[in-house]
Amino acid sequence: MSEVISSADHRIVIVDVGASGGLQEKWAKQPGLIRPVLFEPNAIEAEQLRGSLSHIPGALVIERGLSSRAGEFELTIGRHYGCTSLLKADPDMLAGYSIAPLYEATGTAQVRCDRYDTLYSQGEVPAPDVIKLDVEGYEYEILLGFGGLLDQCLGIEVEAWLTPIYRNTKLLHELIDYLRRFGFVLRRFDPVNAFDGDLILGDAFFTLNRARADSLDPDRKRKFQTLLKTWNLSEYSAENETHGPASKRRAKRLKRLLSAVRRRL
Repeated sequence: MSEVISSADHRIVIVDVGASGGLQEKWAKQPGLIRPVLFEPNAIEAEQLRGSLSHIPGALVIERGLSSRAGEFELTIGRHYGCTSLLKADPDMLAGYSIAPLYEATGTAQVRCDRYDTLYSQGEVPAPDVIKLDVEGYEYEILLGFGGLLDQCLGIEVEAWLTPIYRNTKLLHELIDYLRRFGFVLRRFDPVNAFDGDLILGDAFFTLNRARADSLDPDRKRKFQTLLKTWNLSEYSAENETHGPASKRRAKRLKRLLSAVRRRL
């Protein structure tokens, strides 16, 4: 690292994988609150990203990919760069869609990949507070590579698939099942309209569940509140507690419904 960052640094660490378009605007407009860590294996793109982040102390751009294991991987380059992936697109699943030509392979490249938790243990990257993944079907493998660091994370934004456009990709329900182990719940899903009106993929937003959020220390609770505001998510409130007013109203409605059912039996 070119800069020494204090252990008392209270900024939100944003790990962005698939960052060729630059830091998301919703985070870029909060430069004093964040420390970005971007992954971009293309050297030219990586240098451009460094220039765009030069005003943020400690910002990192790592010229490699991430995976669940270290090694050299074959990257399939799509006709549109946004359709480039470590997985192979499935022509049968794409058949009939107007976007299909953009997924046609125009070449391949070798990419060095590492596990994020290995880079962390070697002191190359900080622990993540927020993770953003846009990696064309390879999301699950990258999440595996964070290992136990997911226990320290507050939220994950991931491009998630409902249909396997890429061979061997994991779908949204599998991401939900895996992240549940670390106390994450799906809080929002924004469909991406790229497949002629069919619901094929979308942006999924996961945060800590209520129990884990309630147990955060003051500094991490502040970060969590900033995350919720940035993602336009509501805070867990007393209104939604198990014994709160809203819960009591739901219980009364359920009781009336059960009574009505019994009367009809």
